[in-house]
Amino acid sequence: MVIAAVVIALLFLTGPAEAIDSIAVLPLKNLTGDAEQEYFVDGVTDELIGQLAQISALRVISRRSVMRYKESDKSLPEIARELNVDAVVEGTVHQVGESVRIRVQLIDVLPEERNLWAQTYDRAMTDVLAIYGEMARAIVGEIQVKLTAEEETRLASARQVNPEAYEAYLRGSYQWMKFVTSGDLDIAEKYFDLALEKDPSYAPAYAGRAWVWIVRNQWGWSPPEEAGPKAKAAALRAIELDENSAGAHEALALVRMLIDWDWDGAWESWRRSLELNTNVASAKAVYAHFLMIMGHGEEALIHSERAVVLDPFNPLVRSFYSFVLYSRRHHDEAIAAAREAQRIQPDFPIATNALWWIMHEKKGMEREALEAAKVFARVTYNDPRIEAALDEGYTQGGYAEAMKRGAEALIARLPETFCLPSDIAMFYTMAGEKNKALDWLEKGLEIHDPMLPYLGYPCFDDIRPDPRFQDLLRRIGLPVDKKE
Repeated sequence: MVIAAVVIALLFLTGPAEAIDSIAVLPLKNLTGDAEQEYFVDGVTDELIGQLAQISALRVISRRSVMRYKESDKSLPEIARELNVDAVVEGTVHQVGESVRIRVQLIDVLPEERNLWAQTYDRAMTDVLAIYGEMARAIVGEIQVKLTAEEETRLASARQVNPEAYEAYLRGSYQWMKFVTSGDLDIAEKYFDLALEKDPSYAPAYAGRAWVWIVRNQWGWSPPEEAGPKAKAAALRAIELDENSAGAHEALALVRMLIDWDWDGAWESWRRSLELNTNVASAKAVYAHFLMIMGHGEEALIHSERAVVLDPFNPLVRSFYSFVLYSRRHHDEAIAAAREAQRIQPDFPIATNALWWIMHEKKGMEREALEAAKVFARVTYNDPRIEAALDEGYTQGGYAEAMKRGAEALIARLPETFCLPSDIAMFYTMAGEKNKALDWLEKGLEIHDPMLPYLGYPCFDDIRPDPRFQDLLRRIGLPVDKKE
């Protein structure tokens, strides 16, 4: 196939853009005439964001925050102000099949709209990966952002791709990005596996598998002894195939941080992930938690705030920010951050979890804490028996009794399904049942419960002086209290 690129000269331009150091790639429009190709069009948006995000001198808004404008009728200046960027990229996908046609344009938005550049790309599907690097290099050249030598190399390198593997991977990513339930993860994993059947050397599909197992691990949908090794193996294989996969390094960092408790290894993985892509808001947000766990609270706050700037309308990033504020004991600010996450996505489970823990600490907010605990239990476990136990306990004995009944309800489910020991321990901690809480934390230690690195949270203050708790800190490798 003849490879062609049509450059459109915009005669009214007065010159190149000035001082553009922040950009948002708006969702590309599907002009293929086939609604079934939406996954591919979203994939193009993601790929272009990913390419630009590798550039350290450029601030690039993350996917979740730009996708809210997919069907928006807001003007470009409105969008730019909401995202706090200087310029936007718009585009359309016209053709998908054995070949792909994509048109993109760069617009300097503020103080007024000014078209800077536009180009149409035609490629065989096997060469589609090369398009994204070309787009990024053209945009960077237009706004005159300086690249490092390593960034130049990464943007210029693109291998051919098996079209069937790439299609399966994009379908898996599409499912992964809209993740709401464990069933969504199951579908995403099937597509990632299909991609690897078509091309066993396709690194992004291994990175996708790693993320599926990390989420299963964190939600308690799979035991850590199963999820951790599977996530780690997939991440390591992705890195073996593509050392420059920031997502694979991030996945490995999470495994080392939350499963292996390999703090030195986690430091190295986080360093490499952020070195490869400093604009990934989710990585910044979780790295902030790693810093918090390691006792670097002020630095954690800086990275968490940066994550919010990169992805202001992502409830996950806002929720993680809430937890960092909570760890610094800025309770009112933490509540505000969690509620902002809920404003973006009502009943977002991590925000609800944050509100439960924070409100537990606040005097006079027991009823609000109970309601947050109920929502967390509903979203996490989808078992009406837990909510019923919480309500019954509150009616009969108040908040502490509700928390005790919540723990007992989780224990009663164990013959049917796995749940994290730390969840049971948390209910007992809030019930004031210190010995039972420590018993379950010790059970969590046996399976490397992924929540145990968070023992520094204020909600554990009541049991912190206990020698058993201090021994847990030692065995995990976390700092013990100096006064002991």
